Amino acid sequence: MSNRTKQRRCSGLTLMLYQRTLHPELFKIHASEKVDRRMYVADVWVVDGGHVIAFTHGKNTLTEVIVNSAPSLTDRGLLQTIPCRGERYHEMTSGTIKYMISTQEEQLTQTLYDASREEIRQYAMKREYLMADIPQTPDGNGGFLSVLDIERRSHELLVQSFHLFDESLMVIKTQGIFEVSRG
Repeated sequence: MSNRTKQRRCSGLTLMLYQRTLHPELFKIHASEKVDRRMYVADVWVVDGGHVIAFTHGKNTLTEVIVNSAPSLTDRGLLQTIPCRGERYHEMTSGTIKYMISTQEEQLTQTLYDASREEIRQYAMKREYLMADIPQTPDGNGGFLSVLDIERRSHELLVQSFHLFDESLMVIKTQGIFEVSRG
């Protein structure tokens, strides 16, 4: 098999921020977890080609949607849409919720991609992270691995994600923090 990098066939992930929750029926959810703390509640979903995190403090909600092909989502409550190309950093405050995210997109050679995918998959299984490992179809289309490492703190939620796409050999890493503003 060639060690050359495949031509990009997808445009990477898109980050969408909503000021409301989104209905689960809008997504194909492969894994989920509810985080219930004294200061906040969060719903975390691994979905086809990405993830969704709805973080709520009191009457304020901020929902992060990161997907490679945006389903038909409403514009209602949409605050921002940001492509996750290259390296990006973004922060904002919505009501009582402070939000920060950094994203990194990397295209790998087949050999490096295969090794990285297997290493991340094994590590995620060992640590029991939220994960979806979807194989390619027989004709070589699709296939992805999504892993979420969630750190639950009293006033904040830290989420590190890895999204690997078999068809394009893309790896997209994100590190996000949802924090209840103090004061």
